[in-house]
Amino acid sequence: MKLRCVSGFTPLLLLPALLLTLAACATPKKTEADAPKAAPVPAAAVPIRDTSIIPGERAGPILLGMSLQKLIEVVGEPVSSTAARIPSGRSALLYRYADPGASPDGALLVMVRETDQTVYSVQLDRIESFQTREGVRYGSSEARVRASFGKPQSIQESSTGELARAYCYLIGLAVRLNASGNVESLTVFPGADVRKICKAQ
Repeated sequence: MKLRCVSGFTPLLLLPALLLTLAACATPKKTEADAPKAAPVPAAAVPIRDTSIIPGERAGPILLGMSLQKLIEVVGEPVSSTAARIPSGRSALLYRYADPGASPDGALLVMVRETDQTVYSVQLDRIESFQTREGVRYGSSEARVRASFGKPQSIQESSTGELARAYCYLIGLAVRLNASGNVESLTVFPGADVRKICKAQ
């Protein structure tokens, strides 16, 4: 190929411009796949805003194993606390929160281990707003509990008082029934401790 001078320009002056044009054409354009994407928010960082009871895992925003600091960030400071013991006998503190639904009889009790300051269990007494995926909640019948979870792995009978029976399930759920056979409270706890926690109730 022969290059000629045009309007006083030499071929050598056009060569760099030609090379830049060719280089620009050869550079691949960034596709959408190459563009940086925003990192997904970790699941643990997303606050839970429901009132679901998930046996062995959580009661609404309160997760088993959650740190005491995180508990306070999520649900605030408790109205009172008392010394307690987890079923293995180790010391714990039981923090009491008022019913989020403002029932004067309702209470949310969170047991926190002294050793590592983490949530061991969550008990919901007379709170209607929390329920399991199956619809079991305060006031549910014994029949609904059995239909939802089957035969309990452990049953504790009570000969005195308002509470007649406590059902414990390996999935990590304890259900206390009153003398009429209706749910009085639900407790979420580590499923492996089913016999210990039922014995302690």
